[in-house]
Amino acid sequence: MQRLPLPWGSGLPALLLEDITMNLDLNPGSPRCTLLARAAAGAASLTLAAALTSCSFQLGDLEPVGGDTPAPVDSAEEPETDTDEQSEEDGIAEDEPEETVADGTQDELPMDPAEAVTWAGDNYWLSGSGDAFYRLDWTLTDSTTLQLTHSGSANFIIVTYGADGTRYASMVNEIGDYEGSTRMSDLPLLDGPEAVEFIHIKADGAWTIGR
Repeated sequence: MQRLPLPWGSGLPALLLEDITMNLDLNPGSPRCTLLARAAAGAASLTLAAALTSCSFQLGDLEPVGGDTPAPVDSAEEPETDTDEQSEEDGIAEDEPEETVADGTQDELPMDPAEAVTWAGDNYWLSGSGDAFYRLDWTLTDSTTLQLTHSGSANFIIVTYGADGTRYASMVNEIGDYEGSTRMSDLPLLDGPEAVEFIHIKADGAWTIGR
């Protein structure tokens, strides 16, 4: 009995190989040998398919590249400016009137000098009501003392000025009724009382000035 060598023996089931090799007396050139070869090839294909089917593959979860990388943050911050605040402060400062109460402050006369009423040297008393503007026709000295009265409910102010418009000290700055005196040597007059040429009276009632 001649047995046909089977090159696929390692891939065929053992029982199938045994049945083929033990029960068949084959001639390599016979039709039965060809049929057996085809059968063996089909069995090998089935075995290979079963082996591949039994294989299992495990794929890891796909993650996007750079998923754990945080988005870049622009660390450059715009510098804070206080332009608006500074502008508001400057605006407030510009809007506020400049208060000049110190002696020797350069200022304009409150009225046109041509409109000033002359206080003659031989006149020792002045009287009036409300605001007034006078030009002195005589010279104040340190020993000059003025007697002042006012009958009203608001401010009673007398401000001294030089010939060039320089504002000097106030002789009086009171509210309501007032009666008192002012000595020139007691006022902070930088250029001395002799430099006073104008006086501006602010009042809401009757007033008097005597020397």
